[in-house]
Amino acid sequence: MERMKPMDADDRPKVSGVTLDSIMVPLDGSRLAESVLPMAGLLAGCLRAGLVLLHIVEENPPHTVHGEPHLTSATSAEEYLAGVARRLVETSGLSVTTHVHGTQEHDVALSIGLHVAELGADMVAMCTHGRTGLRRVISGSIAQQVLRRVQVPVLLVRPDTPTPARLRTIMVPLDGSSDAEQAVPVARHIAERCGASLHLVRVVPTVATLTGDAAAAARLAPISTAAALDAEEGQAGGYMDTLAGRLSAEPGHTLTRTEVRRGDVVQNLAEAAVQCQADLIVIATHGRAGLDALWTGSVAAGLMGRVGQPLLLVRIAGHDHPQT
Repeated sequence: MERMKPMDADDRPKVSGVTLDSIMVPLDGSRLAESVLPMAGLLAGCLRAGLVLLHIVEENPPHTVHGEPHLTSATSAEEYLAGVARRLVETSGLSVTTHVHGTQEHDVALSIGLHVAELGADMVAMCTHGRTGLRRVISGSIAQQVLRRVQVPVLLVRPDTPTPARLRTIMVPLDGSSDAEQAVPVARHIAERCGASLHLVRVVPTVATLTGDAAAAARLAPISTAAALDAEEGQAGGYMDTLAGRLSAEPGHTLTRTEVRRGDVVQNLAEAAVQCQADLIVIATHGRAGLDALWTGSVAAGLMGRVGQPLLLVRIAGHDHPQT
């Protein structure tokens, strides 16, 4: 399903309740951490947001970080951030400020989280470490620790992911719940400001691709389970059409496509991201449980390990689940 989007990016009104005017980028002095800057800069440019470069002076820091000398003092960090900011301003014309937290901190992730409120950041942008970095977000990396501590969206970018010249398509995985829909206003706001389209995707499993307790129940009643899943597919189509219609009725609506797929959730979402040529995936999360809010941990970890696109994790409001 497609909806027309007649307005130019500069004329689009801001989506109610969404503010993305400041993007905070924690940097540790390494080129790996700087890999997030092109994507953060792209978003800052079309959102007309400012970039805030942050460094936390770490207590008892290692001599090297990602194979490079570690920043060990506030003075060296200030010089480093000033140089990065200067390059960004010269090459992109962005509004860039810097902040060094000079007091040595043992819990860097906690300090980053506290600085979100202190500096008024609306988003945190971080690079994940290596090819399996996105998968490691589920199991305790700095990025995942930050996600637990902040309510603002967290952008995760793999260092090997090329940055597009502009955002054309933003994919939003949904599961039919209101919790998952909390990613939609953020995705829509970015789409409007960046002139991108939305691609909403929902995957309904088949009997063969059910997992856990659902798979065990299906083995006892395969025919009725198959019928129930077929019915769910029809309901999913109606749900997606209703959601797209609601978006199209709002002022400044963006072109919205919907898709319902059948089969393995991870495989289908990864394939959908490739086929729709998504430049960004925006997905809701409970934060402390990673992406378990939408699917089981194994499915969430599998998705994060298989997609190459940047992920923007939107914290679901009103939930505070313990880590699983």
